Amino acid sequence: MKIKYLMSVLLIIFIFSFWACTAPQAVAKTAPVKTKITKSDVSEAAQKYKIAFFSERDGNREIYIMNTDGSGQTRLTNNPAADWSPSFSPDGSKIVFQSDRDGNFEIYTMNSNGSKEVRLTDNPAYDWQPCYSPDGSKIAFTSDRDGNYEIYIMNKDGSGQIRLTNNSAYDGKASFSPDGKKIAFHSRRDGNFEIYIMNTDGTEQLRLTDNSAYDWYPCFSPDGSKIAFDSRRDRNSEIYIMNIDGSGPINLSNNRAIDYSASFSPDGSKIVFNSTRDKNAEIYIMNSDGSEQTRLTNNQANDASPSF
Repeated sequence: MKIKYLMSVLLIIFIFSFWACTAPQAVAKTAPVKTKITKSDVSEAAQKYKIAFFSERDGNREIYIMNTDGSGQTRLTNNPAADWSPSFSPDGSKIVFQSDRDGNFEIYTMNSNGSKEVRLTDNPAYDWQPCYSPDGSKIAFTSDRDGNYEIYIMNKDGSGQIRLTNNSAYDGKASFSPDGKKIAFHSRRDGNFEIYIMNTDGTEQLRLTDNSAYDWYPCFSPDGSKIAFDSRRDRNSEIYIMNIDGSGPINLSNNRAIDYSASFSPDGSKIVFNSTRDKNAEIYIMNSDGSEQTRLTNNQANDASPSF
């Protein structure tokens, strides 16, 4: 299937493509990774939040939620299809996600307790990588309905679907700025994946990163001053952070494993991310400066795509 082929290619890129690198970047000093988290490790504000993720622990990809200390891991979806890429609505009442339960990937929403699942998109193409706008009225997503992957936006009920990008390259993984005026995304339009930014109507598309390695999967900080992203500029995938103009990139995760898929806590104090440092994909959390990296999940299956 096309989506399985695409994901296989992306995984191969993460693991085996070590040739792409540039001059050394600033690196955050990190403490040894902890395997147990204590209440003092998480800010008082962050303790109120939940983390959504997918897990293969039950034989296929399902959506789970957990507390920010890794406790209370609860499955929300339960069907033989693949459910993944969850993202909370700003008020925490809804989760938007992608599922192939109807034959191909479509965008769905459900209540944050897993009830009332509703399909929002319905076409023969793949619709995936959804995220809510800061006011909860819009959902941005990636679709190949026009022949290649582009960024789209729609109302929260699935109406008013509009394409924002339009070129022959791959554009994907949208992230809204907290004021709702900008969207960060990654694109391969310049030969390899780089981070771009544009207005929410698709105008003024501007490249933020420019190097021979892959920079992708951007995520705005809650105060709008920073963008976290994945980069292979140090030969393996690491979590980086930079200013919103692309300046000042800093390596936060800094180890030999594959670290990817960053998401800020709503108060900006924490970043949750994926890592293969324990042989399979697990979910970790760290301070937004890269310190106190702590594993939240621990099982033989893959746990991935975390989102506050």
